[in-house]
Amino acid sequence: MVRLHWYKQDVEQQDVERPRRRRWPVPPSLLVGLAPLVVFAAVSAWRARPSDDYPTLGETVDSVVRALVIPEGIAALALCLVVTGLGWWRIATVDPTRTRLRWTVLAPVLIVLVCVVRLPLMDWSALPGHYFLLLAVGVLFVGVFEELMTRGVLLVGLRRRLPEFGVWALSCVLFGLLHLLNALAGASIGVTLVQVVFAASFGSTLYVARRLTGSLLLPVLLHAFWDFGSIGLSATTDVQDPSKIVFVGLLGLFSFGVLALGVVAGGLIAWRDDRPRRLRRRWRTVPPMAAYAVQEGAPRLQAVT
Repeated sequence: MVRLHWYKQDVEQQDVERPRRRRWPVPPSLLVGLAPLVVFAAVSAWRARPSDDYPTLGETVDSVVRALVIPEGIAALALCLVVTGLGWWRIATVDPTRTRLRWTVLAPVLIVLVCVVRLPLMDWSALPGHYFLLLAVGVLFVGVFEELMTRGVLLVGLRRRLPEFGVWALSCVLFGLLHLLNALAGASIGVTLVQVVFAASFGSTLYVARRLTGSLLLPVLLHAFWDFGSIGLSATTDVQDPSKIVFVGLLGLFSFGVLALGVVAGGLIAWRDDRPRRLRRRWRTVPPMAAYAVQEGAPRLQAVT
């Protein structure tokens, strides 16, 4: 019995000391990374109707529940289950290294500033209090779903095939192109194209937020905060008030400048990450002269002593 006791202790100690290798049930791949985005686009196109009144999205309690809380909550839950099945939570939500370009923090900080300035412009008495609570829940679901899909699963897939600069550029472009689906839901072509450019630029700022913090949490919160102010402002702003409309217009122009800064910051972060890769391709090891094959009939090179 004593020998058996000591044998069990030795086995348990070996199990504790043995390093555990982390394995993901599904290896990261480009096709798996693109799959949620393709499925979401297909489902959205199927659900959209040209008769939908897109401009009134989120202007009433019923619209917030039907267009944001319920569908986005279901989509976020479904994607979370997919990521759990893939075993990608760690690689989809955490970056192993953070960027050293600390000045790029200006891009997300200025986005937060724009969101804060929007708050006093909203007429908080125009709608009941539970409207704003439901809106906050709805945009949080939007942030979780879209960020986990584009700045999470999609990034994991793209990084299997592309350098970081390509990952940044393609993830932003695809995020912008997703907003083309708004045209199928009643939005005008002009408004939709502006949204595509705006979303692609905003995606770069969200990429910067992930690379600065090494986590997907800040992009989720930034995305939700931005949508809260955007929808809430359009639902409560008095279009008959010229002074407020002018101020909102100036704030919009400032926002475009901030998003342009986000594009520059995101591109520089990705370009800097690829610098070791470029140097390896540029400075390849040169083989010795004796390693070169001599063509048939050509005289051999002799070393000079």
